[in-house]
Parts: sequence; C-alpha cells; structure tokens
Amino acid sequence: MIDSAITSGIVIFMVGAASSFSWILAYQQVPRQLAELMLAISPSPMVFFILSIAIFTVLAAVLEGLPAIIICLPIFLPIATNFHIDPLHYAIVVVAATGLGLFLPPIGIGLYIAASFANLNADQTFRAMLPYVAVLVIGIVILMAFPWLTLVIPQLVFGT
Repeated sequence: MIDSAITSGIVIFMVGAASSFSWILAYQQVPRQLAELMLAISPSPMVFFILSIAIFTVLAAVLEGLPAIIICLPIFLPIATNFHIDPLHYAIVVVAATGLGLFLPPIGIGLYIAASFANLNADQTFRAMLPYVAVLVIGIVILMAFPWLTLVIPQLVFGT
C-alpha cells in the first residue's frame, strides 16, 4: 500500500507539473510561434510533417500526450490540411508520436511509471525499452511516408 501511494504521488505530481507547464505554453502562445517557425524553416510539406512529429514527441515527453495534442493540434492541423496532408493520417501519426514521447527520457511520464512498477530506476528501464523505442520510431517513419497504411481501412469502410 505504501509503494502504491508513493507511485501514485509521483505520477500525480508529474501530471500536475505537466498541466501547469502546458497552461504556461498555451498562455504564451508557444504553439503558434512554433508553427510560424516551422513554416519559416521550409515551405515543404515533408519538412513540416517531420518537424511536427519532433515537436509532438518532445512535448509529449515534457507535458504528457493529451495536453500536447490539445494545445498544438488545433494550430498544426490547418497547416497540414493546407499542405494536402489528410487530417486522419496526420492525427494518427501525431498520436503515435505522442505515444513515443511518453517513454522518452529524461522526463517521459510513461517511462517513470513503468520503472516504478518494475522497481527499477529509469536508466535500467530505458535500456530495456530501447529496442521497442527504435521500433516505434521506425513505425512512425513508415506511417508518415506511406499514408495509405493509415487510410486503407477508412477508405474501404467509408468509400472516401
């Protein structure tokens, strides 16, 4: 019971800190500034896609997945649609990128939760998870490069 209380306290503290930080980012309009910077770097849709994956991965490691999506997706999605990136495809890749960010050190919340359940420190846990993280990165790159992988079932079901 004590271990459970300690783990819960750590998780609640990290989520609370991430929520506070996400509010600060939203208040300071950091996502809008990031979008402007991304467009200034290159007008290429692929560069935008790669940069947005990197941003969502980093923000998910710092903030947690849901606040990162809630803050940035409304700003990035119209840009993606202007680049003729399918919104469903973009959203699936964003969810995969935030899922990856949850387990990246040094502050991925999922990493610390997994470490506490396994009674290991975060370094040991990350070393064990490294092959899985590599597979996730490869999967995100494949999903980004081949949109039909994410769109084949919706197209078959809905005929769009």
